[in-house]
Amino acid sequence: MTSRIALIAVITTALTAGGLMAKEDTSVQHRQAMRGHFGEHMAAALNLTDQQKQEAKAIFKSERETSRTVRQKLRQDRKAVEAAIQAGKPAAEVQQLAKSEGPALGNLAGMRAVAFAKFYAELTPAQQQKLVSMRQEHRQQRETAAPGHVNAETK
Repeated sequence: MTSRIALIAVITTALTAGGLMAKEDTSVQHRQAMRGHFGEHMAAALNLTDQQKQEAKAIFKSERETSRTVRQKLRQDRKAVEAAIQAGKPAAEVQQLAKSEGPALGNLAGMRAVAFAKFYAELTPAQQQKLVSMRQEHRQQRETAAPGHVNAETK
């Protein structure tokens, strides 16, 4: 968990220092578009029925609504880190601000895991097997694209 927090702090610092942080409304639009494409891709790849598509949509919509306050807190925390960096605050202060994101990230991960478990339970055994296979392929592609990258799944 400490390495994840440190990684988040480094990425946030790099993005902020480079002036690469996108406008919030643009990133929201991008996420919404990508969520739609991802949902369509998953539905097609898993050959979901119309009923399963509706269930998945309801499950993930509920998760987004439930996690809204957590995501808002994370957004505030990230803005505080960005402001500290831009104000030239000491590294220890920036690190402390970045560490405050940890509990919210954990809560968000838990909420997403519960939503995914609900979705997984709606799948047939063949669809579950296909999903596991797709996730393994995705992990392999990520590892090939970023060799040596350490994350929770490869530890």
